Amino acid sequence: MTGIDGRQLRTTAVPGSVTVRDLVELRHLQATLLAGEAGADRRVSWAHVSDAFDPWNWLEPGDLVLTCGYIVPEEPAAQARFVEQLAEAGLSGLVIGEDERRPHLSAEMLAAADRVGFPVIDGAHPVAFAQYVRFVAAANARGEDQSFTQIARVNGEVMASLRETVAGTEFVDRLSRVVHCRLHIVDPDRWEALIRGGDLPGKAWKAAYDAEVGRASGRAPFVMNLVVGDETALTMPIPSERSACLVAFPLADSRPRLAVLQQVAAACALEIGRVDTAVERYRRSGAGLLNDALNARLEPAVLNALFHGRHLEGDLRALAIDGDQAAVDRLARRMLIRGIPFLLGEIGQVAIAVVRAGDLPQADLEERTTLEQWRAGLSDPFAGASNLGDAVRQARWALETVSPDGAALALYGDSSPSFLPRTLAESKMAADRVLGPLIEYDRVQGTELVKTLEAYLECDRSPSRASELLFIHTQTVNYRITRIQELTGRSMRSTGDVSELWFALRALALSQAT
Repeated sequence: MTGIDGRQLRTTAVPGSVTVRDLVELRHLQATLLAGEAGADRRVSWAHVSDAFDPWNWLEPGDLVLTCGYIVPEEPAAQARFVEQLAEAGLSGLVIGEDERRPHLSAEMLAAADRVGFPVIDGAHPVAFAQYVRFVAAANARGEDQSFTQIARVNGEVMASLRETVAGTEFVDRLSRVVHCRLHIVDPDRWEALIRGGDLPGKAWKAAYDAEVGRASGRAPFVMNLVVGDETALTMPIPSERSACLVAFPLADSRPRLAVLQQVAAACALEIGRVDTAVERYRRSGAGLLNDALNARLEPAVLNALFHGRHLEGDLRALAIDGDQAAVDRLARRMLIRGIPFLLGEIGQVAIAVVRAGDLPQADLEERTTLEQWRAGLSDPFAGASNLGDAVRQARWALETVSPDGAALALYGDSSPSFLPRTLAESKMAADRVLGPLIEYDRVQGTELVKTLEAYLECDRSPSRASELLFIHTQTVNYRITRIQELTGRSMRSTGDVSELWFALRALALSQAT
């Protein structure tokens, strides 16, 4: 093909490291491919702003044409021929800015672009053409290394996710397309997903991960190559306050560059942080509602409506947990990620959760108890927010039946004494029946027999240890214990009597708790 100056134009594109598709997929350019998808993999050697009505006579093969649009003909047939001539010259694509001088882009023009596989791109008005030029120059300066382009795309996805509030699996799926890998964000210690909607590689990958860590003397290297069968994966730690790693399964023969994967891991840290924020916000509002419900601050109709608004309907259960704060945080995160509605608050040192009965099956809770090594109690199913108080007391009572040195889940009524109270009224009756004389004596005389009894039993009936706990003389403890036995008619030498006194103290504590 000959230009107006007599030059013979080449129709073979000059190789470059960046493609038209790369530019379209860069979020910050906000470019939209209108037609010519078949040519999206054309290499871009340079990007030129052109005001010539015949850019094929002035530009080189591989050049990207940037125009505000006035060089595009008005007539549909002429527009189609315009595209054909750009394609014949070996140019890589046409970016048309949003400008009042741009003519209507006809169906004939776009059909011609599709026919010859020549990309026609709609350029966003706020994006200056200089950004195309800078990116093409920087990418091509690095030769065939695609890392620069991929890192730019990762950063673009991060910015887009903030602008469009894209999160969870959609955000990770976008990153997956950038690096041509299937990505997973996991807690490597417990092998759990750390994002909403995220799935997990199978347990065989957990075993492979642990084996590699073991070979590295118990500390995970910066990058590990895992092999299960004929499939491979790369792992890389994610910079986060919690234990987190990125697991990448390449979808092609080529592996992602470590610099790119590191950028992806940093982007995933952003998503973990967003989940943390969502968990904290949901927990805070739920703790307020739980506290209001237990203290009867809301009318029944209002309370039921608020429960309904959080999808806490049908049969519910209360769960009381005595475990470290990190373990409770992980439970809250797991429930949010799995879309399980819940309330989570605290009564003293005990965490209280309210969930739908079918959302956390007993087997799952028992597995979680073993994993976290906590003590937990589970109430009977209950319906209606008005029954919440009694259910919480049931959960706490079940918790009291678990040995302080153990790690187990106790169901109310299953492994507990048959006289366990089911309601606040029953708790008061159980306490009054056994401890009534002590409570009355303390009230009239201003003594602390109930407190002494609790300390004495907590110290395994050791007067000396109880005296240290109460800051009183050992003889004083012995005197009070003698008086307690006289008033209650129970003997500290009888295992049955001691058990009854202990459970009565627990019933008293539950009846007094909010």
